[in-house]
Amino acid sequence: MNSLESLLAAGQLAQAKAEADKLLAANPAHREALVVLTKLALVEGKLPQAEALLAKAEAQGPTPETGLVRANIAAQKGQLDVALQAYQDVLAKDPNRAEAHFGRGMMLIKQDQTPQALEALTQAVKLQPQQAVFRFRLGQVQLEAGRTDEGLASLRAVVAQAPRFVPAYLAASHALSAQDAYVEARAVLEQGLQAVPYQPRLLASLTVVSMALRDLRTSYQAASALAAQRPKDADAQANLAQLMLARGQVEQAKYVCQSMASQGVASESLKMAEATCYESQEPPAYDKAVAAYEQGMGLSPDGWRAANNLGQLLLRIPAEPADKHLPRAVTVLEEATRRAPERPEPLLNLALAHARQGKDAKAKELVQKVLAMPLAEDTDLHHEAVRLSKTLAKA
Repeated sequence: MNSLESLLAAGQLAQAKAEADKLLAANPAHREALVVLTKLALVEGKLPQAEALLAKAEAQGPTPETGLVRANIAAQKGQLDVALQAYQDVLAKDPNRAEAHFGRGMMLIKQDQTPQALEALTQAVKLQPQQAVFRFRLGQVQLEAGRTDEGLASLRAVVAQAPRFVPAYLAASHALSAQDAYVEARAVLEQGLQAVPYQPRLLASLTVVSMALRDLRTSYQAASALAAQRPKDADAQANLAQLMLARGQVEQAKYVCQSMASQGVASESLKMAEATCYESQEPPAYDKAVAAYEQGMGLSPDGWRAANNLGQLLLRIPAEPADKHLPRAVTVLEEATRRAPERPEPLLNLALAHARQGKDAKAKELVQKVLAMPLAEDTDLHHEAVRLSKTLAKA
């Protein structure tokens, strides 16, 4: 590796550019300098400039290095076949070029040629075992191929080798969560936070995983740290407010929501948390809760959660007569299902609303749609759908 490439590898991009410019000033045909400037242009997304620089470098004859850059350009332009051929041309000249095996593997996986991609990525790791990115991508492809144990082993090797490589912790945690191994997933994220304290993506994932474990303490700690780090991030603040509500800290949650509103920060999730605060008051401020949900619906025109929750609220608000809010609940829940027809929650709530209206046929139709969805049988949603179906069958 020449000195310019060493600077690139070390992340010293400005110095690499300065050195390359000096070399080109003395010799406009300096191939190594042209290649490095081409790579820097690619980093900046300047494809036309990169192609022009590479053409000057290739004018002196192609090399494995120019071949790798040519493949990179083709890949960025979406020309997968061209890129794949370029990587294979490099390997024909230099069979031990790890970057070419890696690039070939990435092109093959994009073309759904998983076995060949695994072979190429494995070879890249063998040739450059110290390159964490190569091993990480191998782990990802192994997981996608259903080779979970191998994929997790690769990701564990990455974090052992490069403890601050955040994507490896996230990928391993996601893979474990997909197997319902939430305890192990949480341990991976906590390990990552020891290596990279207060890392936002790790904190966000730890909040979610801990909630799945009903570990409110860890979720709250992670959410608090993330919210402190991102004081104007609507999602981070809404997450903290929701966890405060789960802990019974209604006034604190309301303060978070109102503080964000005073700063002009608003989102569907924040308004949903605010609505829950109003409903949790004694006596409940139903009118303010309804208004907050309506604002949430407006903030997220494609979001279904605020509409679904508003429909549920309208179904349970005490009223005289009892069905006073029922027509509006149906309208809102129909909007929720329009926004997210694939979600079972608004469909089931709409079925409940129609059942209360006495429209049993419509309710039966909707609940059967819910039961036809791939719902886990041990969920509250599935149990509720089964109960409603049995009730309607007796009607």
